[in-house]
Amino acid sequence: MKKHLIALAITSAFVAPAAFADVEVGPFAIYGTLNSAVEFVEVTSNGAVLANTAVSQTRLMDQSSKLGFKAKYDLGSGMFGIGQIESRLYLGNNGNNSDDKAEIGSRNTFAGVSSASFGTVRLGRYDNAYKLSSKLMGSLRDNLNDSYDDTGDKQILTRLGGRQGDSINYESPNMGGVTALVSYNMGLDSTNSISGGAANNTAKNTVATDLMPQLSAALGYKAGPFSAGLGYTTLNNAAWQLNTSSAAKAQNLAGAKVLQSWQVGAGYTFGEYNIGLVSERTNSSLTSTTPASSFDQYQTTTGIVGGYKSGPMRVEVRYAVANDVSGTVGGANVASDTGATQIGVGVGYQLGKNVQLIGSYTRLDNAANASYTSASGFSLAKGVDMNQIALGLAVTF
Repeated sequence: MKKHLIALAITSAFVAPAAFADVEVGPFAIYGTLNSAVEFVEVTSNGAVLANTAVSQTRLMDQSSKLGFKAKYDLGSGMFGIGQIESRLYLGNNGNNSDDKAEIGSRNTFAGVSSASFGTVRLGRYDNAYKLSSKLMGSLRDNLNDSYDDTGDKQILTRLGGRQGDSINYESPNMGGVTALVSYNMGLDSTNSISGGAANNTAKNTVATDLMPQLSAALGYKAGPFSAGLGYTTLNNAAWQLNTSSAAKAQNLAGAKVLQSWQVGAGYTFGEYNIGLVSERTNSSLTSTTPASSFDQYQTTTGIVGGYKSGPMRVEVRYAVANDVSGTVGGANVASDTGATQIGVGVGYQLGKNVQLIGSYTRLDNAANASYTSASGFSLAKGVDMNQIALGLAVTF
């Protein structure tokens, strides 16, 4: 009811009185999060020469603020038509507001249908099933802010999970505690041409020339305080030489290609405490006409999370480790020092129903050939370590 009243107030401010009778307020809801933090970043270069933007600094960094509009229409016989427009907002972000990320509909935006008997189908932009599989494992992805988050394309965990356009997503109903997710992204653009501009001499939103469809699936089970999940994803026409980049960088290289990831995890809640564990493996190979360019590699990563929540207070501790990449390049063994470890502590205190004070600490240690970072996106060169302290506010509506 409160969300509907908010929608009514905003609508009445922008719609002429004569047209007001035609506006259907009931099915609509407005929601969002405004979350920003001051980050104190200290880096240890280990002898590397760093750009001015990569040295120790204090900055105001957004923590995934968003604004969303959603609607749900009763179609009868237990069927509903659903729609959502969710957009990224930036409060701070170190003065760098990317127009590619802050556009209307830049987050989960879709049209779909839903039923308690057959589940939900979404068409548009949505988190793929591999990313969502970690949510089926309990509290593994329920972090307080980005500053200590270890999941994402440049982080240690779930690098091939992501929000994707041109996507068809299915979510099954809960069947005795079991939930299934499937997603298919029809064309991941390996040219990165959407950014446009002089740097790559392309127009913004240029049609992709190298399409890499991605299929993802997940299965979850929940019984009382126990949760478990399994996630799998594979990309067509794609390979990723794991030892050259800590960030997910799939490419449509010449030759026979394989790129796959699996993750399995579980969580348990006992009273005011919870604990979770996830293990992930990524395989990538390329059989090229040039033997020196061929590779066959894999990497294993692990994450552990523990939490406590009582009254207005919430505490979470996260630990993630990436093992060295194993395998070969051009027939020779991969060089070592490609792993990393990250520990993060987040503390939240509810000042009111919709206002939360959030603080976090992150310690990230990269091996000589690794460049992982936290999800708030501070760029780290290979072999650079980081301490990161964040203090901010989150307001939800």
